[in-house]
Amino acid sequence: MNISTYCFTATALTLATFSTNAKINVTDDISLSGFGSTSITQSDNATPLYVNREITDDTCYDCDTIFGLQGDIRFNDSFNASVQVVKRPQDEWSSPELEWAYLGYNISDFSLKVGRLRLPLFLSSEYYYVGQSYTSARPPQEVYNSVLGITSYDGISGTWDIEINDESYLTLTPYVGIESKGEVDIGATNYDFDIEKTLGFKSEISGFDYRVMFNYAHFKYAVDVTTPLGSQKLAADSINIYTLGAEYSLEQWIITTEVLVDTMHFNWYSSLAYNMDKFTPYVTYAESHHSQKNNSLLLGVRYDLTTTVSLNAEWKYTDANGGNNGELLKNPTDGDLDAQLYTVMVNFIF
Repeated sequence: MNISTYCFTATALTLATFSTNAKINVTDDISLSGFGSTSITQSDNATPLYVNREITDDTCYDCDTIFGLQGDIRFNDSFNASVQVVKRPQDEWSSPELEWAYLGYNISDFSLKVGRLRLPLFLSSEYYYVGQSYTSARPPQEVYNSVLGITSYDGISGTWDIEINDESYLTLTPYVGIESKGEVDIGATNYDFDIEKTLGFKSEISGFDYRVMFNYAHFKYAVDVTTPLGSQKLAADSINIYTLGAEYSLEQWIITTEVLVDTMHFNWYSSLAYNMDKFTPYVTYAESHHSQKNNSLLLGVRYDLTTTVSLNAEWKYTDANGGNNGELLKNPTDGDLDAQLYTVMVNFIF
C-alpha cells in the first residue's frame, strides 16, 4: 500500500472530527479548527429535492453551503471541553446552530461527555458536516436524510474503549438525552419537534482496515405542524431506529454500506471507491422502502487539491418508482418522479 492510499484509508476509517494538521493551536491546551463546503448544483426536476437543501432545476450556488468552527480546551489529563457551531445548509449566516457543546472526562479506557452531543446514528455522524472527511459530496441522502436533519441531543454519554487484540478495538457507548427541540421545514410546512426522551446504545468494532458499527436509538416526541392553512399539534409518539454500518479497505478500494430500519423506513446504500493518488472515483447505489420508495445511482470523482481542500464532481439519478415522492419534497405538478442531479462541490478544513 503506497503512502497516498494509506492516508486515504486512515482518513476514511478513523477521522472523528478534523485533521490534526488543520487545527490552529492557540495555546498548548486550546485549539481552534474549522470546516466548510459550498457547491454549484442543479436538478432537471422543478420539484425541490432533499430536505434542508431544496435543489430544483434552477442552478443553485448556496444549497449546500456549510461553515463551522470548533474550539477545544484541555484543562488537564482528565477534563476537556469542546464547542462546535455550524452554519448548516438550511441556516442563515446570521443564525448558525450550536451543534455540540460538552464537558468531557477521561480516565483509563472510559470517557464521559455531558452537554449537547452528536447523535451517533451513522458511520459519519461525528463529522457529518465536515465534507472533507468523506468521499462523496454529501453523505448518501437515503440514509442520512431519513432523520430530517436532526443530528444532536442534549444529555450524557459514556464510552468504553476495549482492546480486543493488537489490531482490533471495541467501543461501547450508551447515551441518554433530556428534553430538546428540533425544527424542520419541508416546503411550506414547518415541523416543530419536542423530543421528550432519547435513549440509545452504539457499539463499534474497528481495526486498521475496517469498521463495523451498530446503533439503537429510542425517541419519544411530540410535533407541531404548521402549514399556510394553520397549525396542528399531533399526539405524542415514539420511534425506535436501528442502524448498521460497515466500511472496509482493500489496497486502494474502499467499500461502505449502511442500513437504517424503523417503522417508516428500510433504507440502505452501498458505495465503492477506488483511490488513485489524488483522484478517487466512486459509485453509490441506494434504496428507500416503506413510506418513501426510491432508488438511486450516483457516479462521482473526488480530487484532493491538498490535504485540506478537495473537489467533488457528481451525477446522480434518483427514481421514486411510483411510490410517494421518493426524494422529492412534494407532489410534482407534471407527475415526473425521477430526477438527475448535477453537483460540483468544494470542501475544506483548517
